[in-house]
Amino acid sequence: MSIKSSLPELRVFLMLAESGHFTRAAERLGMSQSSLSAALGKLERLLGTRLFDRHTRACRLTDAGMALLPTAQRLVADWDRLVADAKDFTRFARGRIAVAAPNAQCALLLPPVVRRFQAQYPGVRVVLHDVPEHEVHSLVRSGAADLGVATQTDVRTDLVATPLHVDEFVAAMAPDHPLAGRRSLEWAQLARHPVIGYLPGNPVRRLLEEKLAERGIVLDCPFEIALPWTMMGLAREGLGVAVVTMALRPLALWHGLEVRSVGRPQVARTMTLLRAPGNSPSPVVAAFRDALVAAAA
Repeated sequence: MSIKSSLPELRVFLMLAESGHFTRAAERLGMSQSSLSAALGKLERLLGTRLFDRHTRACRLTDAGMALLPTAQRLVADWDRLVADAKDFTRFARGRIAVAAPNAQCALLLPPVVRRFQAQYPGVRVVLHDVPEHEVHSLVRSGAADLGVATQTDVRTDLVATPLHVDEFVAAMAPDHPLAGRRSLEWAQLARHPVIGYLPGNPVRRLLEEKLAERGIVLDCPFEIALPWTMMGLAREGLGVAVVTMALRPLALWHGLEVRSVGRPQVARTMTLLRAPGNSPSPVVAAFRDALVAAAA
């Protein structure tokens, strides 16, 4: 017999041990005396021993009952605690969610979402993994992160990917840069100036190079940088044009840079929300996922 099917009998056992009286125990449990007696008999048959000595309506624990009482108390308490914890997680009184995202998304996209989510569910701990983009997939795949934010690519993945938003490429430059006087730019124009770009192999750079190669355009990148903050600092000093995505526009403006859209061709990336396949997301993860999708839209 499972612990779940034995719980009513264990509760009868504990109430009888506490009250020492069949009538009082039945009243407190909201059941008839006959049902209470039947439950006790079922438990005694299961355990193969008598738990109480009966005296009319009263009862007293046998030696076996005394020996088994602490274990019964622990079993019922553990079950009640398990049920309470599950209800807490369901209604987000407690919980934990881990999200992996590239540096820029962690700095600019996620903080407002985390603030609003924790204001609504203060018992939930949100853990952020601020990592290079190529590490996001492995963190989600291993289970270290419940969700991940990454660039959509043509490479097949075993992860479940949900589109978040389209992120266009822009150029950020010092106010006195020769291209700053233009309202918009073309990639062929940028190709004639030093460009501050992402590291080779970065999914963002790889996507951009593939799209521009279709038009025979190659950018000159004397600076290949991992962190967007470094890219902005170099652009601020006039050392080149930082080619980034629209998500970094707030950072560029904070550095006092001019931001221009770039067309011909219009190049953009699609940001996706990743999770491991197989199991359905927990209520906490699903709620954060919905909040992030709404914010990105």
